Amino acid sequence: MQREGVANIKTINMRNVLNCIVEEHALTRADISKRLNLSKPTVSSIVKQLTDDRWILEVGSGSASAGGGRKPVQLKFNAKRSYLIGIDIGGTNVTLGLTDLNGDVCAYREFPTQQHLHSGLFEEIERCVDSMRSQLGLQDNDILGLGVGLPGITNVEEGFVVEAPALGWKHYPVREKLENIFDFPIYVDNDVNSVVLGEHWKGAANDKSNLIYIAIGTGIGSGIILNGELYRGSNYSAGEMGYLVTDRKNAKEIQPVFKGYGYLESVASGSSISQLLSTRLNRDVTAKEAFELYAQHDADAMSVIDLAIDNLAIGIANYVSLFDPEIIILGGGVSKSFHLISEKVIDIIRQHTPQHCDVVQTTLGKEAGVIGAAALFLKEHDLLLNI
Repeated sequence: MQREGVANIKTINMRNVLNCIVEEHALTRADISKRLNLSKPTVSSIVKQLTDDRWILEVGSGSASAGGGRKPVQLKFNAKRSYLIGIDIGGTNVTLGLTDLNGDVCAYREFPTQQHLHSGLFEEIERCVDSMRSQLGLQDNDILGLGVGLPGITNVEEGFVVEAPALGWKHYPVREKLENIFDFPIYVDNDVNSVVLGEHWKGAANDKSNLIYIAIGTGIGSGIILNGELYRGSNYSAGEMGYLVTDRKNAKEIQPVFKGYGYLESVASGSSISQLLSTRLNRDVTAKEAFELYAQHDADAMSVIDLAIDNLAIGIANYVSLFDPEIIILGGGVSKSFHLISEKVIDIIRQHTPQHCDVVQTTLGKEAGVIGAAALFLKEHDLLLNI
C-alpha cells in the first residue's frame, strides 16, 4: 500500500508538472519548482522522465542571470508527440480529422452520411483515416486513440448507440464496429457531449466552468458542463434539448420530422425548417436556402423561421433559468445564420430569464466535431494531460 501511495504521488506530480508546462507554453525547471512548491531534485527527475517519454522538449535558453551565470533551459510541451483521431458521425455528414495534442487539426476529411449509411459506412471511415495517416506519414504508434461523436443517446461504458433517429440506429454497437477496423483505444459519446468538451478545451468557453453547447442542425441537442465536469445524466440522456416542449397547444398537433424526434427539433431544427417550408412552397427547400429567403424577407420563409426562433429562444431561456451557465454556445448548420436571428433570439431570452447569459456562435467551425471527439478521447483515456 505504501508503494502505491508513493506511485500515486509521483503520477500526480508528473501530471502537475506537464500541465504547468502546457499552460505556460515554456518554463524553466526553477520556475516549475517555485510554482508547484516541489523540490528541485523532484522536478529534475520528473522532467527527465517526461523528456525521455517525449512529452516535453528542451527548446533553447532563457535570459541570463543577473550575475552572468548559465542561462536556464526552457521546457516546452511536445504537441506532436502523438496524434488523435476525431470522428463526428452526423445525420448529414461524417467529418474526420487527425489532431495533435494541442487540438490543432492536422488533416481533415468529410463525406455525406446517407450515401454510405446502409452500405460501407465504416469502410469509408477506414479509407479516410488511412488517407489522413498517409498524408501525415504516421505509423500506428504515432496515434494514441480515437474518439467518436454520435447524434443520439449513447451508452458510453458499453460503446453503443441507444437510439439515433437521424441514422435509424437502435442499440447499435458502434465501438465494436470500429474495433474490428482499428487497433486503438476507442471512446464514443453523444456528439454534443463531445463538442462541449471541445469548446471547453479549444473554443469560446476555455476559461469557463459552467457552459452549454447547443447544436442546431438535422436535430437539436446540447452538451452541458457544470462546475467543470461533463454532465451526462443517469441514463446518458442529459441535454436532449430536442425533446423540450415550448408550446403546449402546438405540441398536440405537430408531427415529428423523423421518428423519435422531440417537439423542439420538430419545429426549430434545420430539418424541420426545410420540411415545413418545402411543404408551403411545394418544392424541396434546404435549410440554407430557407435562411437565404428569410434574409430577402420572403413571407413564407419568415413565417416558418420566426416560429422556429420563438421556440428555440424559449428553450434556451429555460436552460438559462435552470442551469445558470456563464455562456451558451450555438453550433450546427443553423447556427451559421445566427447573424440573421441573433437579435430576436437574445431579446426573447432576456424577456424570460432572471439573469444575463452570453449567447455566442461557435468559433470552431466545421472542425468542431473533430476537435470535440479528440477532446472526448483525452477526457476518458488515462493520460497525463488535463483538458
